[in-house]
Amino acid sequence: MIGIRGATSIEKNEKEHIINRSIELYNKIIENNNIKNIIAILGSVTSDITAYNPIKAIRKEFNLKNIPLMTFQEAMFEDSKEGIIRFLILCESETQNFIYLHKAKELRTDLFENFSNSSDW
Repeated sequence: MIGIRGATSIEKNEKEHIINRSIELYNKIIENNNIKNIIAILGSVTSDITAYNPIKAIRKEFNLKNIPLMTFQEAMFEDSKEGIIRFLILCESETQNFIYLHKAKELRTDLFENFSNSSDW
């Protein structure tokens, strides 16, 4: 079993925006990994995200009713970014490609040194 991380950002604390970004993130994680079996998905949000639960969005969109899902609120520190949604997919996979979208790319600049102008990440 491995963990595959992903994160995205929102600009507005609005239900449809949260749903769209959550679906986009999950899609990118699935597209960029060869996942055989999902064990569980953990999600986290920064404290400013209150309009909708991102895990609920992907459960509905991808019919994940038989997979354990849980959402947590992120711990906040002095340099913490706001408007961040994170997913950790615990799974059996032949790949482990982490996905960071939009302003969440700033969380892992070490992954994007060669992809600073790429829209694929």
